[in-house]
Amino acid sequence: MEARNFYFTVHSASDLKDVRLLGEMKVYAKVTIAGKSKYTKVDLVNKTNPVWNATFRFFVPEIHIDNIRVKIEFFCQRSFSDDKYVGHLNLSIKPLGNKGAKYSFTVDRNDNSSGNFGTANFSHILGDKVIVEQDTSPPPSSSSSLEDYILMLEMIKTGVEIVSEVVKF
Repeated sequence: MEARNFYFTVHSASDLKDVRLLGEMKVYAKVTIAGKSKYTKVDLVNKTNPVWNATFRFFVPEIHIDNIRVKIEFFCQRSFSDDKYVGHLNLSIKPLGNKGAKYSFTVDRNDNSSGNFGTANFSHILGDKVIVEQDTSPPPSSSSSLEDYILMLEMIKTGVEIVSEVVKF
């Protein structure tokens, strides 16, 4: 299958909504393109104005090159519970070839909240064509996996019985 390298850089975000009641914001971004997700490092310093300058390489099928769907989600890392959702961007990008462009978009949320949730800055560059091999091997059979699991349980059971016999004398 023909695809293109698509280099996507998340530069920064600014004025993100502070979703913490206690503690400081530690924000990271999740970028999803062509069904693949990649994550930036957590910015531990800049709180609601994180800076990453993280570049990711994605393979985008040639048939989707005129309309690349990009989703950027922002999360606040928390130590003692699940990370907290900050906001997202849903974009449809038509790349301009190898001439990169830098963009700034307003961050949105899934709830009915109103107001500004910040802006995100990113850029992208469309790379060369590549040939991506598709995996044509059949998926593993579920019955085979079940048989392997049952066999493993029997081996563990036998091992436990042997150990208990050895301990008796």
